[in-house]
Amino acid sequence: MTYAAHHVITLLAALLAMASMSRSRLTWRAPRTSLLIWQAIGLTLVLSVIGAALAIGLAPYRLGIVPALAGFARDLARGDLPAEITPFHLLLTACGIATTVWLAVAFAGSAGSVAALRRRQRSLLGLIARPHPELPEALVVEHPAVAAYCVPGRKAAIVVSTGSLDLLTDQELRAVLTHELAHARERHDLVILPFAALHRAFPASRHVRAMLDAVALLVEMRADDRAAREIDHMTLAAALHRFRTCDRIASPPGTLGGAGEDLDARIDRLSALPHTPLPMRLLLLITALTVAGTPLSLFLLPL
Repeated sequence: MTYAAHHVITLLAALLAMASMSRSRLTWRAPRTSLLIWQAIGLTLVLSVIGAALAIGLAPYRLGIVPALAGFARDLARGDLPAEITPFHLLLTACGIATTVWLAVAFAGSAGSVAALRRRQRSLLGLIARPHPELPEALVVEHPAVAAYCVPGRKAAIVVSTGSLDLLTDQELRAVLTHELAHARERHDLVILPFAALHRAFPASRHVRAMLDAVALLVEMRADDRAAREIDHMTLAAALHRFRTCDRIASPPGTLGGAGEDLDARIDRLSALPHTPLPMRLLLLITALTVAGTPLSLFLLPL
């Protein structure tokens, strides 16, 4: 039970960290570090929930969870489980295994859905989009709505509407395209995917939804930071403000113009771009990795 208690403690720590991260705007000061912390929190939550169930269920084996699972599988195949294994142990073991399988199926489903969506988008873009004559990295779609977005992948595509071309100045357009290129180069789609899968597995959980929303906003802020290195941050803020206040046809969800209230937060942040000292970022990152590594190590230690 000792290691199960450790898993419960790390789970509670992760829940407290999640609540703190969700409420605090300090995470906006260093989006890349905050994204790594969120990844550590998500990993800790999953490992702790599964680990607590398996640690209690497999306690009679007095082994680490992984070797105990191997022993349990061998004994189950032979039909000769240890006498110490009670129905309660079997129930918790089954819950731990079922949760693992459910999460794996949700991740595979999310990855498959995203891949299929990208294939459809690329097929449509091949039919309706044209290269921008002066910006080879951009594809232009004839539509009055103001929108810009990235179709990620090994050969990423940056898409911008004619409504956006009419709305933005040349420098503002360059800032928007640089922002979208940052998404493609840093593969932010892969950063969001595990959280989207977690939300797919537990769609009714408002905490999981809040975590996904926080990560999605931090991804946008990270791309803003990359764009601000190459283009003046006030130029990008001006472009976002144009998107926010434009009264043309509503932008599709998921595009830069369809970001809603998140644009206000990003504009305010860019107007006074914050900076977090490197030592503070390193301290936060080391803490997060330590928290995430604890339940992972408990999978191998004796129970």
